[in-house]
Amino acid sequence: MTINLSHALSAFKSPTDREGETAFFIAHVPWVAPEGYLHVIFKPAPSAALTDLSSRLRLPESIASFLRTQNGADLFSGSVGVYGVHGRGQRLNRRNPFACFPFNIEDENQNWPPFDQDRFLSVGGYGFDGSRVCVDRNDSTVHLFKRDLRTLSENPSYSWDSVGSWLQSEIARLSVLFDKNGRILVKRSETIPSAHTIGVKPS
Repeated sequence: MTINLSHALSAFKSPTDREGETAFFIAHVPWVAPEGYLHVIFKPAPSAALTDLSSRLRLPESIASFLRTQNGADLFSGSVGVYGVHGRGQRLNRRNPFACFPFNIEDENQNWPPFDQDRFLSVGGYGFDGSRVCVDRNDSTVHLFKRDLRTLSENPSYSWDSVGSWLQSEIARLSVLFDKNGRILVKRSETIPSAHTIGVKPS
């Protein structure tokens, strides 16, 4: 079943939340940026663009279903992001911070290192060090490829059963690293998963 991020992050909802042209903005954090929000959840992907991209990128159904519900996200002040679909002709309106777009999943996969591109699809990443999260097209499992200095490992560090289990566990883990107002309580380096913090065995 597809995770609904709005429901999963309901504990952070506040009177400062707002709905923009392209996304929902949860928990205003003005000390990060004047128009900064702890979470940005993008509205469902344009159906035509998603259908076209699904064919070209061979999107697993688990990812296509996720993007039909929410077209990517920027969570915990950029600690973790999920890529989304850009429709043809969509243009960024730099004058309106509430008409933003997710990172483009197609562009992000063009920048993906040249190993196992047929098998792995990059669907998200971590803001602190640029580690990547990928879905295995063979079985829809999710894998974290950590970045060591400037190089991404060719072997996954951690794995989850699905996109939903990855996001559910990471939302639970990251929720205790931020206070109820959205201020981070730890060093930024702790926003990256580790065996100790996520309680799973390495891949």
